[in-house]
Amino acid sequence: MNHELRILILRLSSLGDILHTLPAFASLRATFPRARIDWLAAEQCRALVGAIRGVDRVLALDTRSLARFPPDRAAWRRLGSLIRELRAAHYDLAVDFQGLLKSATLGMLSGAQTRVGFSRPLVRERPAHLSYHRALPPPAPAHVADLNRLLAVLAGADPKLEAPFELEVGENDCALVDRLLSPIGDFVVLNPGGGWVTKRWTTGRFGQLAARIERELGLRVAVTTGPGEERLSREIAAVHPGVRPLAVSFLQMIPLLRRARLMVSGDSGPFHLACALGTPAVGLFGPTSPVRNGPWNGPGAEGLTRALPCSPCHGRRCRSGAECMDIAVDEVFAAVVRRLAAQEGGPPLVP
Repeated sequence: MNHELRILILRLSSLGDILHTLPAFASLRATFPRARIDWLAAEQCRALVGAIRGVDRVLALDTRSLARFPPDRAAWRRLGSLIRELRAAHYDLAVDFQGLLKSATLGMLSGAQTRVGFSRPLVRERPAHLSYHRALPPPAPAHVADLNRLLAVLAGADPKLEAPFELEVGENDCALVDRLLSPIGDFVVLNPGGGWVTKRWTTGRFGQLAARIERELGLRVAVTTGPGEERLSREIAAVHPGVRPLAVSFLQMIPLLRRARLMVSGDSGPFHLACALGTPAVGLFGPTSPVRNGPWNGPGAEGLTRALPCSPCHGRRCRSGAECMDIAVDEVFAAVVRRLAAQEGGPPLVP
C-alpha cells in the first residue's frame, strides 16, 4: 500500500450506541495514528460524532427524511451525492458496527476494499452479514462496548494498546453551561426522558427522589430534558418545586456532566454519556438489559432493574404498563448514596 490507510466507520445511530463505539474507535485510532478515519452517522447524531477527537471527517445521512412517504426527492438526491462522496474516498477498510441492512448496504456502496462486520448470529438484521469480507464470530461478550472492541481487533486494531477517547466541546457551549450552573453549587442530574417511553421511570418517582436528595444529602437537583420533553421537568417540579430545569443540547450535556456529582437516568444517550465521561451514574433498566447495555467504562456507575420473566423484551410498547420499570424510590436513593460515597469526599450517608 503506497498511501495512508483510509478507514470508514459505519455507526449511524443512536447516541448511546455511538458512545458504546468510542473504545473501539479509539483502539483503531491508536493502532493507525496516521490513517484517515471518517465516520458515517445519521444526521441527528452528526454533532456528537463531530465532538469525538480523532475523527477526520463526519459524513451524515438524513435517515429520517429518507424514511418519509411519499418519498422526499431532495433527500434521495442527497443520498446519491453521499454515495458518490464515499466512493471518491477510496476506502481501504469499512467497519460496520451497526449490523443493519442499511449500514451493510452503505458499506458495499462505499466501494471499500475490505468490509468488516458481525457474523450472522451477532448482526441485528441477518442478511447484513453476507456483505462482509471478514465477520466476527460468536460467542459475544456480555456488554456491547466489549463486542465493538472485538470487532475493531478483527479490523486490525492492536488490543494491547492503551486507547483513551475524548469528547471535545466548543467554548460557547462550555460558557453557557457555566452560566447556567453558577448559582447551583454541588448538584445531581436527573434525566427523565430519552429513548422509548417504555424505558422511562415515572416523573412522580423522579420528583420524590429529588426531594430526598436535597433534603437528606444537601445537594441541588438539576433536571435535563431534550426537545419536546419539557413536560417531564414540569411534572417533576410539581412534585418537588426545588428542582432546576435545564434545557440543554446533547453536546452541552458534556460540560454539565463533567461538573455533576452524579446522574440518574433510564437507558438513554445521556446515561451512556455520563459513563463515557466517568461521571458516577445510576441507570434504571427495564425493557433493555443492564448486562448488555448497562454501565461501562469503569466502576463509577451501576444499573438497577427488576428481574421479571418478560424482561429484557426490547419492546417499545408494553401491554402490562412497563412493570419492569417499577423500581422503588428507596432502591434508587440507596444506589445514589452508594455511588456518592464511592467518590472521594462523597457524603458518608447510609439510608
